Amino acid sequence: MDANTPRLLLIGCGAFGRLHLAALRGLGIAPMVLDPDRAAAEATGCAVAPSLAAGLDVCDAAIIATPVPTHVPIATAVLRSGRDLFLEKPATETAAEAAALAALAEREGRIAQVGLYFRFHPKAQALRCMVAAGDFGALHYLAARFSGVKRARGDSGALLNDAVHFADLLPWIAGEAPARVFATLADSLGRGREDLAVIQMMFPSGLTALIEAGCVLPGRWPDAVVPGAETRKDVVVAGRAALVEVDFAAETFALRRGAHEPAANGAWLPRHTAREEPPIPAADPVQVVAAELAAFLEAVRTRRIPDANLRDGALAPARILDAARLSAAEGRVVSLTEIA
Repeated sequence: MDANTPRLLLIGCGAFGRLHLAALRGLGIAPMVLDPDRAAAEATGCAVAPSLAAGLDVCDAAIIATPVPTHVPIATAVLRSGRDLFLEKPATETAAEAAALAALAEREGRIAQVGLYFRFHPKAQALRCMVAAGDFGALHYLAARFSGVKRARGDSGALLNDAVHFADLLPWIAGEAPARVFATLADSLGRGREDLAVIQMMFPSGLTALIEAGCVLPGRWPDAVVPGAETRKDVVVAGRAALVEVDFAAETFALRRGAHEPAANGAWLPRHTAREEPPIPAADPVQVVAAELAAFLEAVRTRRIPDANLRDGALAPARILDAARLSAAEGRVVSLTEIA
């Protein structure tokens, strides 16, 4: 580990905490760890912090990979201690909590980055670059599915566990924030949390986007993060000049260039090229998380606010999810101006 590398405290040694640990080891970093289950912390082979305060005393920054309801109190303690923060998604349960954390980080002058996995996947980055370069022309539709057959988490439902990924990613790819949201939520398991979420987003430009998320739908591929689960993680981007379908689980990127053109009798016919598969690198979960953490460490070193900061990476998607809850509860389209 380089002498200039910040000393890190990894808080949470569960499934995603272990993924962070593997990514850090790949970066040549041995963090101190903290977990309520001391045996789980000791099993990592890293130095174990006896308490949060003790860990923060000897570290420069913290990574929080604990259950969602614990995020706000732990993140608040980290920021108030004068330490920088990497906070796994979803950063908070509500937009109000995200706004409060963002304001605290700004007051304390701390670097804070949200763990938005798909922003650091090479195929998502390629999509965003193509949109920004105008390769699609005007966008008219985005769609994303984060669904399958897997455990229903006890600390969150489909919105916070799954939909949050694409509530962030689709506006990030489009380069535009949605204006209105309409959603339906279902609790088919009867456990008091939604296990299915369907969210429609309408953008000022006329772009429409759809997110399907849940744990009670057919999967297609083995999940790379959750053992025994089957999943679909895919995104469609459609514009006037190109169409793309990305399957993150299968690591495919299918591109067709072209558009519909007018023909005889008022018909419009598709004039698209054959399907292309650009050579965009694959990335496994450890590699993607390592890219996230490398960006965080660079932000800490340079004191440059990361793109996935608490306002853009926590508050913005949280407002969409808050709007989805309100829409589902009242059966109407909700303007984002209604969400604080």
